[in-house]
Amino acid sequence: MAWYADLAECDYFRTFHPSLLRAIGWLECGKSYAQGDVDIQVLNKLTELLKDSWAPVFFMGVHKCNLCPGRGEMGYANLFVPGDGFLFVCPELILHYIKGHQYAPPIEFREAVLACPPMNSTAYLEAVEPLWTRAKTP
Repeated sequence: MAWYADLAECDYFRTFHPSLLRAIGWLECGKSYAQGDVDIQVLNKLTELLKDSWAPVFFMGVHKCNLCPGRGEMGYANLFVPGDGFLFVCPELILHYIKGHQYAPPIEFREAVLACPPMNSTAYLEAVEPLWTRAKTP
């Protein structure tokens, strides 16, 4: 999996303009990250959003947690959360990182998660569609 600093432009999705995508939770062994407590409401909302997350693109393969000794947790999906004029994007391993490695995502992301409409609802799609359309590179 690629490493990105929190809130950095994310060019992982090469056909989409990185200035409209902000990385959250792209952790890597040997790279520092914020640690601390995360409110249970944020965890619960992330769990709900990840159940059937909207996926505009798919990649073959998995993300592997290399912070864990041995095999580590794995995930394949990404979560897109509407922000203020951009989309936050994080790997589905974000829950594992929070629970297992005390990762504390930036407050802006936590607030966006709590404000995010239910996944695949009309309100979610209306919030994401204009941002995603703008993120597509010509």
